[in-house]
Amino acid sequence: MLLVWAVLALSAGASRSLSQSSFDTDPFAARFRERGGFEPKFKLPEKGGSIRIAIDKGEPDGPQGKQTFMDEDLFTADAPPGKFVTIEYQDVKLTARSVHGSLKQKTVVAEGDVTFEQGASRMQGVRLELDLAEKTGVLTEGRIDLEGGLHLKGATLAKVGPRSFTLTDGIVTSCEVCEGQDPSWKFKVKSARVTLEEFARLKGVTFLMGGVPLLWTPYLIWPALRDRASGFLIPGLGYSSNRGGFFGMSYYWAISRSADATFSGDFYTKGYYGLGTELRARPSDGTHFEGQYYTIYDPTVQHWQWQTIGTLVSNDLGPKLRGVVTWLDFSDPIFFQSFNANFNLSSARTIGSEAFVTWSPDPFALNLRITRSEALGYGTGDIVSERLPVLEASLRPTPFFGQAVFVEASGQAGFLSTDRGNGLPAGTYDRLDFFPKVNVPLSLFPWLSLEGTAGVRITSYGKSLAADGITLVDKPYDREALSTEVSLTGPAFSRLFEGKLGPFTKFKHVIEPRIIWDYLAGRDDFAPTPLFDEIDSLIPTNVVRYSLLQHFLAKGDQGGSREIASFEIARSYFVRLPGESTAFPLDPSVQKNSPLDFILRVNATSALNLDVRTTWDPHANQITAASMTAVLGGNDRTLALSLFDSHPVVLPASLDPGASAQLRVSGGVPILPKKLRFDVEANYDLTKGRMLESRSLLTLQAACFKILAEYRDLRTGLLPARDFRVALTLKNVGSFLDFTGSLP
Repeated sequence: MLLVWAVLALSAGASRSLSQSSFDTDPFAARFRERGGFEPKFKLPEKGGSIRIAIDKGEPDGPQGKQTFMDEDLFTADAPPGKFVTIEYQDVKLTARSVHGSLKQKTVVAEGDVTFEQGASRMQGVRLELDLAEKTGVLTEGRIDLEGGLHLKGATLAKVGPRSFTLTDGIVTSCEVCEGQDPSWKFKVKSARVTLEEFARLKGVTFLMGGVPLLWTPYLIWPALRDRASGFLIPGLGYSSNRGGFFGMSYYWAISRSADATFSGDFYTKGYYGLGTELRARPSDGTHFEGQYYTIYDPTVQHWQWQTIGTLVSNDLGPKLRGVVTWLDFSDPIFFQSFNANFNLSSARTIGSEAFVTWSPDPFALNLRITRSEALGYGTGDIVSERLPVLEASLRPTPFFGQAVFVEASGQAGFLSTDRGNGLPAGTYDRLDFFPKVNVPLSLFPWLSLEGTAGVRITSYGKSLAADGITLVDKPYDREALSTEVSLTGPAFSRLFEGKLGPFTKFKHVIEPRIIWDYLAGRDDFAPTPLFDEIDSLIPTNVVRYSLLQHFLAKGDQGGSREIASFEIARSYFVRLPGESTAFPLDPSVQKNSPLDFILRVNATSALNLDVRTTWDPHANQITAASMTAVLGGNDRTLALSLFDSHPVVLPASLDPGASAQLRVSGGVPILPKKLRFDVEANYDLTKGRMLESRSLLTLQAACFKILAEYRDLRTGLLPARDFRVALTLKNVGSFLDFTGSLP
């Protein structure tokens, strides 16, 4: 079927295309945006120089070529049968069967199998009239192969300047042009002018793919240069069952060598219309900025929705000084979850913004931070937490008395604000926290080590939590907590083995028990503590964790040994149950002896990573949690699998949320090597027996073009959606057509 889009003007000022909006964070999005690779390097004409003429020798006893001078200026040169005349001048080389011209005016006319070369650019045809000094000329019935991979072919071609070429009634393509074969894609043009380091301007353009016309426009322009250039981008076309037909235009503005901006306008037939902007800048090697803002009119509620995302990173503010600003915000996350068909947004539990400046003169670090975090309730109420601001300081573990003692410390001071919704604590208050620690490692024997850590955490709050647990009152509260941890590792046992397994020839099996005692206590039960982050969530603890670890190490003929696998069995014994004898309610299902943890890690090769964890509760005689993460890779084949299974034991049974299991798979495999590839991402709810989200991408790669087809099925959130996207990328042109649509 012939598909013709009559577009009044198509201008491509940068090799980017607009899809559904300027805000796109889908996993496969980067593959749909590809810059043109046309990067010519062309020399300006040199001054002066002599013309060198050479004629190939003919066959022995056969006719020979000849060169004739009519006077000191005019000459003719004819090659013998099957041979060529070669003319060289400065950086150009011309070969033909016959050449005549003027030495003074430096003009020549070449006929018969003409080839003109300048750098990596080449002109070939039947006849060429050439001005050697200006490097300009007219070529008949030929082709031009420009440095950078652009090919022109037509009845009349001309080199009209040091970097400029014109074409009449011909084709322009990045595919290799072979005699008797039609290129995979081409622009059939009435006329064209290509100026290297500037633009390719085409008139009366018909775009053909496989000989089938797909697009017509009276005028088309795209950059034929390394540097960016201002101009309109290729329009985006699509269809949405909710918003109707879609047409999007974008304008790219190359502000300077270190900054650019894109402005977009989107229009839908069902009354939606949006405006967006994206700004990028790199004012210095260590500083870069990228920010996006998009707003769209929603006729269903008759007001504008908006979204914004951005990052500013500066690593060269000063000596050991770094600054970062990041933000992400929406007027309505539910609306944009549907609008972007973005699973990452639908599964996101928080959105927020952060700004910090860090000064890190080793071993100290100072950090001034401002944050805003919003936990999304998707209709059930949001939780907002803010730092306004907070100054953080830390001392990394620093040795004293040789390596006998290590001291470290952390602290912060600032203002906090929290709003957890109706019936929960809300307010703004100040907090001061200081947490010094001392670590003493002891190597009693090579096979036995003991390590002790002790610290005192002192925290002062401007407000405290009332006895009802839901109100912040203007009563300061000082909290002191003693934290100690003692770790005993060993005695360790090991055995060496020799054998052959892949690149490894020697193996070592190490078995070592480990006991960790963790104790946390204070002068009270911490009940008045207002909760904001992990600093506040302290619970009196007295627990011993004991485990048995097995390490498997391997060594090849070259290089050192490395751990290829480990297996750990661990369990905890609560000398004092968490929250026991405090205001914090105890979970009746928690026992003195915790469930058993089994952890297996495999890192046999760079192509295989496996992590398997299982928790078994002997009191309930069941597996309460299990997870597996596996990543396989090799050449261009990838597979990542994550399995999460939860069967919690909750008392009373009426509060049991039930089992939950999910499987997430992602990977890619070539169907035809280097030609056809299939990638997929999927998230399946094993408990409910239904697919939550799936995304598949089919990529067809040819010598001079690439076609991408993506299908997305999103079944989470309030507004499930199915959509598709088809894009065409042309060699040296970049992303050319991008069509999106949604299904009912």
